[in-house]
Amino acid sequence: MPPTAVELIRDRSLGPLVDHHAFVLTAKKEPLAWARKTVRELLKDRTDQGGVDDTVLVATELLTNAIRHAGGPVSLTLDLYEKGVTVGVVDRGKDTTALPAAPVSLLAGLQDEEAAKVSREDLPESGQGLYLISAFSTAWAVEPAHEGKVVTAAICLAGSTA
Repeated sequence: MPPTAVELIRDRSLGPLVDHHAFVLTAKKEPLAWARKTVRELLKDRTDQGGVDDTVLVATELLTNAIRHAGGPVSLTLDLYEKGVTVGVVDRGKDTTALPAAPVSLLAGLQDEEAAKVSREDLPESGQGLYLISAFSTAWAVEPAHEGKVVTAAICLAGSTA
């Protein structure tokens, strides 16, 4: 079984901690846009564009899930390590049993001509977040936290200069 984000941190696979950032997003007018911009700025010059994009996607999905499903205050942590980054989202939700579901594609099994006729309105807008988190992070974990839970994803960064 692959390691969780917590195990990667504990066994120091990501290297030593270089920088820590914590933000409360409750009062932000556009929390997702703000978080994407902030993550990009903090990772600038620390890794390649792919690593930045993967981390932004993971942070966005974690925050979207917390905002949609948990309610209440949401906070974001970004820990920069020598060889990677962890993104943590703390929310008021109590469900720590979340598992990523395999992606469901309405286009699976369709011929190319049939798939080309499917409109964007027919495609699901949600339900793939944990799958994306699992696919784009090295590891992730859900743990209880004071008055809620924290979902942490670890991303090993190629070419990291942190």
